[in-house]
Amino acid sequence: MAVSRQKKNANYFAAAGLLILINFISSVNDVLAFYVGHDINPNQIAFIRFLVTMISVLPFMLPKGSFYFKTKMPSMHMLRAIIGAVAIGSVTYSVVNIPLLKNTCIFFSEPIMFLLLASIFLKEKVDFARWGCTLLGFLGIIIITYEDFKTFNYWIWVPILGTFSFSLITLIARKMSEDEHMYTLLFYFGLGTSILFFFPAILVWKPLTWGQLGLLIFIGVNGNLMQVCMFHAFKFSDVSAFLPLRSTEMLFTFLFGYYIFNQVPGVATIVGGVVIAVGALLLTVLEKKKEIQERKGRLSQG
Repeated sequence: MAVSRQKKNANYFAAAGLLILINFISSVNDVLAFYVGHDINPNQIAFIRFLVTMISVLPFMLPKGSFYFKTKMPSMHMLRAIIGAVAIGSVTYSVVNIPLLKNTCIFFSEPIMFLLLASIFLKEKVDFARWGCTLLGFLGIIIITYEDFKTFNYWIWVPILGTFSFSLITLIARKMSEDEHMYTLLFYFGLGTSILFFFPAILVWKPLTWGQLGLLIFIGVNGNLMQVCMFHAFKFSDVSAFLPLRSTEMLFTFLFGYYIFNQVPGVATIVGGVVIAVGALLLTVLEKKKEIQERKGRLSQG
């Protein structure tokens, strides 16, 4: 019994550590994209990032021959790539034109946006409490973006579009992961998005220094690393129980933005970010309770 408890605790801390690492890597990627984006067009950044995403997974696929390259869902891969290009393209543009913490706070509303889309496309039933969390999240977005809309800063639409697109990707990946391997998903996502950004990147292409190329490759590898960390976190424990740790990304982004770029968040960003975080965390708790109730119901029927 003691050994089992120790193993459970070890898995708990492993999953928690991986999720904190994911948040840290995500913040680092935003900082690097912000830094490089002042000299390089976002289309070129996105193309190289996607290309690295595709190439970096090949060493894990090739030893199996054509096994991981086979797919029964070419149209779904294409759709995921199109939406993914919009999502990560939005991130690349928004981190250059929107303060880092404000950008992160808006993207933190993704779980709330996902619930809205799931209710529409997956016909999932959404009760009053879950709608309340959703409205709380949108209230946070309104608080954060009010001044931008008031001053006609249309760049604020970019992270909102990105959040919506990431929610769609999650929705699609949720269905595809039942039949497709992680390597297959990563490869075709990288291939499709690279093709989509090839011509936009060529039109604005600028010779890169070795330092800039190294940073862009690092960003692309980090993108895959985050997905691999999430995959392993699912093995260790029920990741939904650790979703409140996502708020650490806001902390990392604040620290990077303040100490590296001297960005001081406004009151609206802080208040709106807290409102979004509360809505997302309450939604996580409700989803966890729902999952436990459904599991108990299946056990009682069995």
